[in-house]
Amino acid sequence: MPNRISRLLVSLLILPLMVLVVGCPKKPPPEPAQTTAPGVGEKPAPATDVPSESGFQETAETPSSLDEQDEALRKLNAQKVLGTIYFEFNKSDLSSEALEQLRKNAQWLKTNSKYRVRIEGNCDDRGTVEYNLALGERRATAAKSYLVKAGIDGSRIETISYGEEHPVDPGHNEEAWLKNRRDDFVVIR
Repeated sequence: MPNRISRLLVSLLILPLMVLVVGCPKKPPPEPAQTTAPGVGEKPAPATDVPSESGFQETAETPSSLDEQDEALRKLNAQKVLGTIYFEFNKSDLSSEALEQLRKNAQWLKTNSKYRVRIEGNCDDRGTVEYNLALGERRATAAKSYLVKAGIDGSRIETISYGEEHPVDPGHNEEAWLKNRRDDFVVIR
């Protein structure tokens, strides 16, 4: 009798564990974006003029021109033409230093009106995932609001919150946390 009870208890403990392990499959990781055009070494097709309904001619972009655009964007972002702004702990208010950097970013965006920008809100690793995602969104939205008030068309600006998922410094001290409470500005197509 005691053997049956112990087997029953073990079965009751193992069964839910197996359901969790086997019954909750992970999502497959996203496939990496293709960095080279298919048929590397082949000559790209020439751009073609396609008449639109409005009667204007639209030129199709060739893969090489897209690659050139991507490379130009990589260079701009590597040069940090748009600076990062930082926040106090648990805040989305714009400090005087952040406002100064936003003025510079707005000036660059006015001068370079063909570009769009993505504002990426980030947090340190304190707080829940949900809270940090919401805080990162408030930080990105605060920066976007400033840029729109400064005369940048809101349709040129997108925001995203990464919460605590993209730390610059993985440390768990004030020095690391200061670096991670930020908005990054990424020039996009």
